[in-house]
Amino acid sequence: MPRIRFTTAYDGRPYLGWQSQPGGRTVQDALERAFSALFGSAVRIHGSGRTDAGVHALGQVFHVDAPDTHRIPADKWPTALNTRLPRTIRITHAEYVPPGFHARFSAAGKTYRYCISRAPVLSPFDAGLAWHRPLAWSTDILEQAVRLFLGTHDFTAFAALRGNEPRPIPADYFLRTITQAQVVQEGERVFITLTGTGFLYKMVRLMAGAAHEAARGKITLDELARLINYPRPDDKSPFCAPPDGLTLMQVHYAEEAPGNKQE
Repeated sequence: MPRIRFTTAYDGRPYLGWQSQPGGRTVQDALERAFSALFGSAVRIHGSGRTDAGVHALGQVFHVDAPDTHRIPADKWPTALNTRLPRTIRITHAEYVPPGFHARFSAAGKTYRYCISRAPVLSPFDAGLAWHRPLAWSTDILEQAVRLFLGTHDFTAFAALRGNEPRPIPADYFLRTITQAQVVQEGERVFITLTGTGFLYKMVRLMAGAAHEAARGKITLDELARLINYPRPDDKSPFCAPPDGLTLMQVHYAEEAPGNKQE
């Protein structure tokens, strides 16, 4: 059975996240229905990881093993599937890969972007796509705060627990390396971009929330630095940003992983 790697983009607003759930209202469920309609039998796809309810993607990756009867040119797969998908989900790329490739376990890192709107009135076209924060806060302080995350840290304070963590939790469980941390302002939108070797549950939202708390003067940069560099077991980021502004931009694999240069 040929293995195919797919890249998909989706608007997370109508869905209860990526991971399949009873009731079928997830991105994975919609994709599997499209494959099942195409193949004529039930299909399981394997994603690079989960995104939460309301979180979006431009570069989510998954793989599937297709029946030999459906060995079509790679560039034909997006059209074959998109005609069977809701308009809020689109396959943007497909390629045949070796059988050892795994969308999750072969991944070397991910890039996320978080969008904050500082417009006095949120555009209806940004509803559900940006976190609306119109009150006074400093983009310069936000940038300084975001850059504190660069490097390898214990992100205990920036992780929520799903309840399925290994017990006892390994000492290095919360260790992650952030290789890119940028803030860019475009008009009334401010984008936080983070690239790392991996992200914990709600980690980006907790990081964005804490950085914004610093930007509006609710915590100091020194207090944020202590959470990052010297976390205590009971430490938690002071605020979790909503899912609206979060987009999974790209999943990186060994042959295309970004360098470790800190930007």
